Amino acid sequence: MDLYRMFRSKSTYLILLGTLSFVGMILYSMSESIGTPDVEITIGITTKTDGLRSYTDLATLFKIMASSNSFLIGSVIFSVLFINREEASGFTKNIAGQVTSRGLLVLSKFVSQCSFIVLSFIGSLFVFFFMGNIIFDSVSLGNVFDLVKEMSLQFVFHIAFATIILGLITLIKQPIVSMLVGILLTFGGFSYIYQMINNIIHGLTGNETFNLMNYTVTGIVPSITGTSPITSIIRGMTVSAVFIVVMLTYSITVKTKSDIN
Repeated sequence: MDLYRMFRSKSTYLILLGTLSFVGMILYSMSESIGTPDVEITIGITTKTDGLRSYTDLATLFKIMASSNSFLIGSVIFSVLFINREEASGFTKNIAGQVTSRGLLVLSKFVSQCSFIVLSFIGSLFVFFFMGNIIFDSVSLGNVFDLVKEMSLQFVFHIAFATIILGLITLIKQPIVSMLVGILLTFGGFSYIYQMINNIIHGLTGNETFNLMNYTVTGIVPSITGTSPITSIIRGMTVSAVFIVVMLTYSITVKTKSDIN
């Protein structure tokens, strides 16, 4: 039901259009950076353009764009607006008595989040190809296996982030606060807290190589790609799986036990 309402909602396509427009802006800035060594493009978030060439392919562009956390921003906005609108409109309250378990309401919203992420990924490929062939010398399909591998990895990482946002919405129940926290997570607003924890762990264990960001979804998204060492990929998938299970379990448990207003 949530999936049906999602595709019928105009706001879904407006948020998707906004996300893809933002992707297009970054793509144009990336094209301007070619030939500049070790450049980083910043439009709200930092995008590494190492290895970018005027003749490129979809896998390379997708890898760079995903590492900029651009898709995470769209996921935050969609999740907060869509889920809170369902609560505010009374739709969730009306349908709660018609389902066998309230946990299904959470899973339904999670499916909608996953669907939006898929739409963002697929839409970005069209932007990369059509806009890319205008501003770059050439953008080719490239190796399909590499592209599918990159998209599959990032899909797992992004749905893990989506469950975190779902958990925040379930916990906070205030759309503005939920969106603020989600955006801060995406922009690295808690990096100072992570660094404090790192320093404490370094002092207690003497292990200076430990980095908490390696075990956060927002740290994994920009740092792990299809070309990363297999140990890093396994770590990223494991961390994502843990977040998905824990946050979904939390959201389902809270929704099952709480009254629906």
